Amino acid sequence: MNSNWQQIESRISRRGVLKSLAATAALHALPSSAQERSDPALIPNSPNPRWYGFNLLEYFSTDPDWMKMFPYKNDGKFREDDFRWMRDWGFNFARLPLDYRFWTNPTDPFKIDEKKVEPIDRAIRLGEKYGIHVNICMHRAPGECVLDLSDPSATGIRITKENTSVYTDPKTLNAFSRQWSYFASRYKSISNAQLSFNLLNEPAKISSSDSFSSINPAEVAKMLSAGKEDYARVATAAIQAIRQQDPKRLILSDGYPVAQDVIPQLFASKVMQSCHDYNPPQLTLHRAPWSPHSDGPLPAWPLKDQNGVVIADRSTVQKALQMWATLSEHGIPIHFGELGCYNQTPPSVVYAWFEDTLDLIGELHSGWALWNLRGSFGILDSDRKGTNYQDWHGHQLDIGLLRLLQRKMT
Repeated sequence: MNSNWQQIESRISRRGVLKSLAATAALHALPSSAQERSDPALIPNSPNPRWYGFNLLEYFSTDPDWMKMFPYKNDGKFREDDFRWMRDWGFNFARLPLDYRFWTNPTDPFKIDEKKVEPIDRAIRLGEKYGIHVNICMHRAPGECVLDLSDPSATGIRITKENTSVYTDPKTLNAFSRQWSYFASRYKSISNAQLSFNLLNEPAKISSSDSFSSINPAEVAKMLSAGKEDYARVATAAIQAIRQQDPKRLILSDGYPVAQDVIPQLFASKVMQSCHDYNPPQLTLHRAPWSPHSDGPLPAWPLKDQNGVVIADRSTVQKALQMWATLSEHGIPIHFGELGCYNQTPPSVVYAWFEDTLDLIGELHSGWALWNLRGSFGILDSDRKGTNYQDWHGHQLDIGLLRLLQRKMT
């Protein structure tokens, strides 16, 4: 592809200029797979990229019921305003969770409609125009999607589940690798400063009979021991497919399972690893229809049980995240690709949780991205009762959360 896309607009906010200068001053070396191309600015004394931003959902899911949960139109038309406003507020990162069925023949997972890939091309161009690093993530891949763990009878969200498994079916694994080989070839002229690949959102090898409502800590422990090797094999196949087309491409893998635990089996590949932080879910996913943690009393922070006993606070979050501090010993960069609080948690509680959580992520010298920018987890149009909103070009801006996030960018 032609990388000489539109020029960056001349108007850049003072904050954006200062952050750009700071990013330039903070350049350090990524692993060799990335360092030979124009690389992301890195946090001083850390291998981690200085990425702060949001998930943008325009190609999130082909299942219409998810449109009830998040504000997107199933058309892939990523909004230029989103990129412009992120830049003007000082952010520099957009993760695009993608459903492969938008551009893939439903009866032939190897057949890709290039016309329907063009919205992703446009998002990358907008990223270049506004100085936003774009991370494309296979949120639904052939034979794997965390959304398939939802129980429609409980959530009211009807989904078309994958009928094969990337972990057990060789043809499906080849189709998954083919998707990444295609993107690697299509975008090989795009620098790592502008684009990275996130292999698979929240991977978890779980039987078709499982659902979110059945997952408890004991079952998660089983997944840790039983499925990580299989996921490492799947991820390695995709990594090899990418590097055959583009050996220098910057690649991320979510932790396993569901972006929670580090993956030592991938250390040799030197791909980045990504954590998602919704801890504790009783607070962050309170009353979210798709979550098994949707019930319970209105949460506070620190989180207490019905007897007033603290069951989650800054120290429990710190303990859960501690494993991610060990990756620097292996030269593996990290990033927090998702975090946030659903809009049924009161704003004062949300702000208190973010204060502690972003401080702890900052202690790991890692960047982060909210799920999402616009909608129930975001800073625009979140519809969170009790929030002090300000008008922003016809949108309702959570100015308190925006200012908090700006303070927490390292």
